[in-house]
Amino acid sequence: MRLTCAQAAKLVRLDAGESLPRSQLSKGLLYTLQKADVVRMEKSGSSYVVRGIPGKLASFVEHHWGVRDLARYAQANPTNRSRELLADIAGDSKALPNRPFDGIFIRSFDNCFLANKPLNSSPPGTAVLITVGNLPHLRVETPYLVAVENAECLWNFEKAKRYFPDLTGLDYALVLRWHWGGAWRQWLNGWRGQLLYFPDYDPAGLRIFATEVLPHRPSARLLIPQDFEKILQERGERDLYLKQEKFLPVLDEHAELARLCRALRKARKAFEQESLLS
Repeated sequence: MRLTCAQAAKLVRLDAGESLPRSQLSKGLLYTLQKADVVRMEKSGSSYVVRGIPGKLASFVEHHWGVRDLARYAQANPTNRSRELLADIAGDSKALPNRPFDGIFIRSFDNCFLANKPLNSSPPGTAVLITVGNLPHLRVETPYLVAVENAECLWNFEKAKRYFPDLTGLDYALVLRWHWGGAWRQWLNGWRGQLLYFPDYDPAGLRIFATEVLPHRPSARLLIPQDFEKILQERGERDLYLKQEKFLPVLDEHAELARLCRALRKARKAFEQESLLS
């Protein structure tokens, strides 16, 4: 049985001599701890609590799971852990699942820097991965950042750009909306430019904009293809709309979002952004 961060956090408390309601520990974990005699059960009202035996519990955790630093292990969440960290505190780089490509894929056009070193220009078909740990060192010296929903459109944005004549002459960089966790939001809070969002033009895509982008960047704007309603009629798919109709946002405070929602409801069609690559 792999020890999770959440379980480790509870064991940290037990190792400090605290008690926890028996219901907070899984049967498998509780059985393992009881069999090793590193916890004891205590009556509490009509139920029981589990109390750890300080020192003895931590020693067992190291022997059984290889975790040498229980407190640091408990704090090794997906946004801050690495194979190196896990090797140090647990003696096993695979002790917890790792996502080595966590971070932000960005296409720079001679306007992005990492630790004061230029990222130069990213040709079609390429992008630079800025890992979560390096995000604080990313500097984007452009007034516009275009957030792209799908990877294919990030690699080949030039093919879709013709649908957005308003971008002509603007200085911008491209970023893939892939893993927008706390580190990315913290970075975005410190960036003072305009976020433009290139969504899927279907109910699910617009819902992502409404629920995952706007709450953290209320000033974000949508990229809307020129002659959108005509494109929707010609390229839109009825089945895609019907499959996702329940996800269509109902809020209308954002003018661009409201416009797209009205158009989708009227046409009862939708399309994904990759349709603009052809």
